[in-house]
Amino acid sequence: MKIQFSYLLKNRVRRLLFMILVGTMIYALLGIINAPTDAVSPSGESYHILVKADYVQILIKCLLGLVVMTLPGLIETSQRVDLPEALEILYFVFLFMAIFLGSIRNFYERVPHWDTVLHFFSSMMLGFFGFYLVAMLNTSKRVPLYMTPLFVAFFSFCFTMMIGVLWEIYEFVIDGAFIQNMQRFTLEDGTLLVGRAALNDTMMDFVVNGIGALAVSVWGYGHLKKKGLLPGMKDFWMTGDD
Repeated sequence: MKIQFSYLLKNRVRRLLFMILVGTMIYALLGIINAPTDAVSPSGESYHILVKADYVQILIKCLLGLVVMTLPGLIETSQRVDLPEALEILYFVFLFMAIFLGSIRNFYERVPHWDTVLHFFSSMMLGFFGFYLVAMLNTSKRVPLYMTPLFVAFFSFCFTMMIGVLWEIYEFVIDGAFIQNMQRFTLEDGTLLVGRAALNDTMMDFVVNGIGALAVSVWGYGHLKKKGLLPGMKDFWMTGDD
């Protein structure tokens, strides 16, 4: 039986991400052993250098990355479904962009609008996931359910926006509990933003999420309307519905 190119690509992307995270963990462990505990020079002046606490954060982020990498496999095993390879590839690429490039390589600070790019990327990925989730249930004999393409598209949009809201709540909690600036309510020099300026980052995230969710909903609606199935839906269920 010929193995599909998308299946091979998914496994290669997953292995590559795994090796990058494991390699970064080894780098972080060496940093924890060898790095200083603070960034103060003998003369008493502070300077920019990675300290033990920075390497601990890198190690934790890599560990979390390895954990969330297992989510597609857990979903497939527990629900006995076979997620489309394209969706899993998008998921692994997103983890690479968010965890390795964004958090570890600090692209959030080094690359303008990196956070916006990730929000748009994730909104489309989540939109696809929401579409497939409901569309598969809609076509399965396991579930006595039928929803029109318009309702499936509406669910996909709402599902993506809900995840976006939960993420902003997460950022708000982390900012308050650990004195972070994930919602960009302060400038780099520590100046506290007020009024509309303080809401700019959060509202921009919502707008980008909405654009990505709407784009996927429109695409999915048109595809369901014309063909009745989304790409990969025929092989979604690992076991038959009979």
